[in-house]
Amino acid sequence: MLGFPMGGIASFRQQAGRAGRRARDALAVYVADGFPVDKHYAAYPEELFDKPMNDIVIDLDSKIILEAHLQCAAFEVPMTLSDEEYFGPSTKELCESSLKKDAEGWYHTNTKFLPYPSKHISLRGVEEEKYLAVDVTRVGKPGGQPRILEEVELSRSLFELYEGAVFIHQGVTFLVKEVSHDSKMARLIRADVNWTTEPRDFTNIDAVQTKRIREIKGSPQRAFYGRVELMTTVYGYFKIRNGAVIEGVELDTPPWERETTGMWLDVPKPTLQLLEAHAINAAEAIHGASHAFLNQFALAKDLGTECKAAEKEYKVSESKRKRPARLIFYDPSGTSGGVAAKAFDHVSATLETALNAIEVCECEEGCTKCIVSPACRENNLVKNKIGAQIILTAILNRPIDVDLLEYCSELEAHNTIVEAPPVDVAAGVEVEKEQ
Repeated sequence: MLGFPMGGIASFRQQAGRAGRRARDALAVYVADGFPVDKHYAAYPEELFDKPMNDIVIDLDSKIILEAHLQCAAFEVPMTLSDEEYFGPSTKELCESSLKKDAEGWYHTNTKFLPYPSKHISLRGVEEEKYLAVDVTRVGKPGGQPRILEEVELSRSLFELYEGAVFIHQGVTFLVKEVSHDSKMARLIRADVNWTTEPRDFTNIDAVQTKRIREIKGSPQRAFYGRVELMTTVYGYFKIRNGAVIEGVELDTPPWERETTGMWLDVPKPTLQLLEAHAINAAEAIHGASHAFLNQFALAKDLGTECKAAEKEYKVSESKRKRPARLIFYDPSGTSGGVAAKAFDHVSATLETALNAIEVCECEEGCTKCIVSPACRENNLVKNKIGAQIILTAILNRPIDVDLLEYCSELEAHNTIVEAPPVDVAAGVEVEKEQ
């Protein structure tokens, strides 16, 4: 394995376990990359096989998971509080707070999950749209026909199927000649090359309409849920040979825009000013806080966030692409995902556990127990543990430890974060009380 798998410890062990089946000896070789998550496991290799897989254990007491199943159960047959016998001690609380009660005392699926609540529930991960990778090498030649190589998940295709990319299928190299987002098809030709490619891209994730607003327990801050627009632009790529960049190629490709649902938390303006006053990089802090939130959310695998790229954040010249001071999480598969709504409904508890994880973690710069995410597409290079702690503390309206403010960033960088602008609110939206 070259580099730590994005799926985390569970993915690492699953891949290592492919060898040595049927009681035969085998060797699994892990070649660590230079990224923070790899450095962590290089320093603590015993965790690769001895660390408990807490991130994949199902928490039977998780209110997030239980509520999802109650919504589906109530759709099949209306529930009563006596169903606590089957669903556990949190049944009463969740029925009263999340389901809809009729005049006769029966509990039904909340109308926001109708007509099919099961579409909002992930059993093995949210189903993604797929692109077809098609070999057209022999098209136009005698007997030549296009050949489907594989289906590529949307989350991979944007960064593997772009014009000029080297695509490897079963050890054979192909060059991507053309991509159609309308038909979700990429045309490839067979080519023997001695380089790989790495995309240069960015994705803007912008909240465009608020449909729900929720209190954060003990805080004047609010959580928001609604319509989110995603725009991914691959503006070039690097040709890489033996780990070194041999050429940078510019692309003039139109951005790919799509709409989904998501939730977001705005960083208070005084907190932004505090970070700047004490030389704490706001982009690093927001990125770390976003990862901390996802690390403590039970369904994080089915949520996306806006990861910060070192190429942009630490570039010599100032970037014109300024991003709002906002923690934002979205359903990658589109409006049928429903996981962002669960994160929104349980935002206060998740924020509290995220902050606690940072406070009790003994690492200095961030690790997989607090702000480092194995799923980060930008390899966790832009992060700041102290900054993440300050942001979460401010959102929860807790007093900020003055000792934290002695920290100064070692990396000089231009400010790429601006105050989050207000988002349009749909008619009739009222603030939901925290239970």
